[in-house]
Amino acid sequence: MYLDIEHNLWLTYDDYISESWVELRMEPQSNHRQTVNSYFLAVGPQTKVSRYQDWLGNAVRHFSVAEFHNQIEVRSRSVVETKPNSIPLGRVRERQLPKAGLGPILDFLEFGGPIPKSAALKELFKSANLDRELPLGERVERLGRFVHETFEYRPMVTFYHSSIDEALTHRAGVCQDLAQILIGLLRLAHIPARYVNGYLHVDREGKAASESHAWAEFYSREHGWVGFDPTGNVQPDERHVVVAYGRHYDEVPPNRGIYRGAAQETLRAEVRTKPIPAPAVSTFREEIREIRLPV
Repeated sequence: MYLDIEHNLWLTYDDYISESWVELRMEPQSNHRQTVNSYFLAVGPQTKVSRYQDWLGNAVRHFSVAEFHNQIEVRSRSVVETKPNSIPLGRVRERQLPKAGLGPILDFLEFGGPIPKSAALKELFKSANLDRELPLGERVERLGRFVHETFEYRPMVTFYHSSIDEALTHRAGVCQDLAQILIGLLRLAHIPARYVNGYLHVDREGKAASESHAWAEFYSREHGWVGFDPTGNVQPDERHVVVAYGRHYDEVPPNRGIYRGAAQETLRAEVRTKPIPAPAVSTFREEIREIRLPV
């Protein structure tokens, strides 16, 4: 499947600010499940956009505006070829994942940030009644289904900076919360797990419903990283597009930054995805443009 993805941001301020610095993780990854065909980025006010890769290989764009301004606009567009999931959970037959030789993967067994090793999480894990003798894939599937059935998908219960304890209290949250709860449970089961920030294309009654999305991946010594989406109770497929990996949300938000001034900031974001025919040109193309905004 080829998906055309638009992700736009508008940052507005109720007074002029003198300086701002913004970091973006909006460029999809190219990996064994997806290939980026083209990437377009436009930013305003006029500035230089730089790029680097973070410690997990995520593409990070950043820029600064050092003139008085009261708005920032970011327009991102990518064309990505996606493939169905190639590793069903039933094929992940390992019994116990030994810590010896995991090396950097051990980072994904650690708790911290919005995924604390709290009493509430331990109590939830206990109530899941996980059989540790099951094959690894089946354990993950059972924990993912447990999260899906235990928690209600409900916006405005938590916020982007919330820890999982808030969702545990309300038994509700959004995809970010459900993914991080599953990650916490997997780590309690001594299964390395990481957070995935990306997009999900959904076709509801013939109408495209696009959104930023989050899910989890766990590590298998035989198969590498394997995904599970507790919000939909499914494995990621060609509708899921990976942007960035992290230990939790705080490491890979789509945008973050700081600014100098006393103004209040308002963020508006918009995501659109649509299937398209295969492009005539398959080589990677990248384009960076400026958006003319007054300063």
